[in-house]
Amino acid sequence: MRDRRSVALAPSPVVWPPDDTEESVLGTSLHQTTITNLRLGINEAAAIATPDGSPLLWQAGGQTMIRNFRRPDDSDYTTLPDIFVYRRSWDDARGSLSLAVDGPPVLIIEVLSDATAESNLDMERGKGYSYARAGVREYLILDPMYAELPTGGQSWRLVDGVYRPWPPDARGRWASAELPLLFGLEGARAVVETSDGRRLLREGEVERTLLGAERTLRDRERQLELQERREQAHLDEIARLRRRLEELERER
Repeated sequence: MRDRRSVALAPSPVVWPPDDTEESVLGTSLHQTTITNLRLGINEAAAIATPDGSPLLWQAGGQTMIRNFRRPDDSDYTTLPDIFVYRRSWDDARGSLSLAVDGPPVLIIEVLSDATAESNLDMERGKGYSYARAGVREYLILDPMYAELPTGGQSWRLVDGVYRPWPPDARGRWASAELPLLFGLEGARAVVETSDGRRLLREGEVERTLLGAERTLRDRERQLELQERREQAHLDEIARLRRRLEELERER
């Protein structure tokens, strides 16, 4: 007779990579700040690049469920990428997306955390395999703690269905071939730059920058007002001198 205890204690098969969950992708405050700054920068760059009244040229989402990725054993795999970008706008009120309906993102960025680092970095059986198989054209991993990746990041591009290394430039920026953007780290802070070298604002910089711009505008307005007053005073003096000259001519 089969021992029921052995059945009850038998370990469950390990599914690799495990599906992402809200708990597994949460990470630290730095992890979430990095995601926020990447998404903010990417979407602000899209708003700048898109003509008024036109749909966004691209749109980034973060930690939203994307279904229908596949594992090496061909089982269905659900992920919540830290950052994913489609080269079109999409309804960000949706609770999930799917490859079957939406197709693959052109870019996925994962920010390393203790819970997801192993599957993020596993290019043979982990997310790298699944993202390549789905047709995600660029895959970038950032490590703002520099715990697993001393350079702060590692990346790949899809070439003939296989991920090949996507090296950073001399400044440590990864220049996307799919979007006119560059990504990197300044210390532990994520950087998003446009292809013409403009760095997009990050969390904590927007209001400060607006206030600075307002102060600059007010200073400029005061300078213009003073200049106008000086010019008017100069014109008034010229007019006074002309009147005096006319009076002297009449007195002759």
